[in-house]
Amino acid sequence: MNKYQERSVYISIVALVFFLVLSLITHKWGFFLWSLMPVFMVLSTAFFPQRVISKMIENKTIYSIIR
Repeated sequence: MNKYQERSVYISIVALVFFLVLSLITHKWGFFLWSLMPVFMVLSTAFFPQRVISKMIENKTIYSIIR
């Protein structure tokens, strides 16, 4: 794991803990639940390397995945 991926994981954990504490204090679970998807999206883009995407575009395999 490189330093940018590690930093993304730490920031995501801090964001989830922040919204969890906020939800526990206010008893409004929408804060925590609405933070889950953006955090998981950030983590998925951090761990899906760009060179894999560029290789897929070169080989035109990304078009078969989209269809």
